[in-house]
Amino acid sequence: MKRTLLAFAVAAASAAPGAFAENEIWTTYEIEKPATERLPFILSLNAEVRFEPDTVASQFVLRPGIGFQVNDQLEISAGYRYGLTVRDGDDQVEHRLRQQAEYDLLTLGKVGIEGRTRLEQRQREGADGTGWRVRQRISLERPLEGTSLTLVVSDEAFIGFAETPWGNSDGLQENRARVEIEWEAAGIGWEAGYLNRYRNGVNGAEDTTDHNISLGISKEF
Repeated sequence: MKRTLLAFAVAAASAAPGAFAENEIWTTYEIEKPATERLPFILSLNAEVRFEPDTVASQFVLRPGIGFQVNDQLEISAGYRYGLTVRDGDDQVEHRLRQQAEYDLLTLGKVGIEGRTRLEQRQREGADGTGWRVRQRISLERPLEGTSLTLVVSDEAFIGFAETPWGNSDGLQENRARVEIEWEAAGIGWEAGYLNRYRNGVNGAEDTTDHNISLGISKEF
């Protein structure tokens, strides 16, 4: 199920509980063109903005992509990611190429289990070396009876290899666990939820855990 997130950052920030005071609000916006007989490819454009709790934007991401529906259970795709992180001093710019497969695994009662395997090649402006990384996600989806809502629970592990001087490390780099509610209204897909982000410290840095709010919207054309 392809959905994309949109967030009204100001409203989310004002509603966020105090426990999120040192964490972020993640917003994602996506448009997608499904495959047709004339154009048998899936075209997508995804944009993401991450906000500090005071609504100051801390990161901007843009992800164009192209995919192919192999069958009802498998989609393969490739794309590019531009990421700008705002920080003290010089901002950080990262470029990534990605190749991925999304697939249905099985259905248990009313719960659908899906997987996504993504391979990334990461480069930082002003730094040498290409960092490689595998991201493995497993998600469970269950429609909520009597409503138009779907509960989605997922976990994604980031495994790095090919160490770089700028910090792409071998082994587990990050883990993201999500709990979200999805629904559709007026032909638009919406999501709202919670994201727990664990990052494995490198170069002597401590491990960190962030508690983030995610909200968003998607549209197919």
